[in-house]
Amino acid sequence: MNPARPPPGAALIAVADLADPEARALDFRAGEMLFSLIVVRHGDTIAAYRNWCPHAGAPLERPDGRVVIEDGRYLVCSLHGASFALEDGACAGGPANRGLLPFPVAVRDGIVVAA
Repeated sequence: MNPARPPPGAALIAVADLADPEARALDFRAGEMLFSLIVVRHGDTIAAYRNWCPHAGAPLERPDGRVVIEDGRYLVCSLHGASFALEDGACAGGPANRGLLPFPVAVRDGIVVAA
């Protein structure tokens, strides 16, 4: 297991810091290890996914850190344009053949936490 993975109960981001819709890349480090997530807000839905495109095996965000959302409904991989539904990470188009890997989260007192 990756020691940089946020443990259950770890605060990730305040819901108020996420626009609707928005997806934000968050990196966590432990020594040389990295664990990267995409946290998504879409309406009343808060979800998180591993920041890894199943097609290209690369992070989803652009080099400037921005995560692209298309039509207010799809997260788009900056490398090859694979798209994924914000609510559940399902593959919605492009070269990917499967969806994003979910990361369990909950909202407690307005804070998104690892579940």
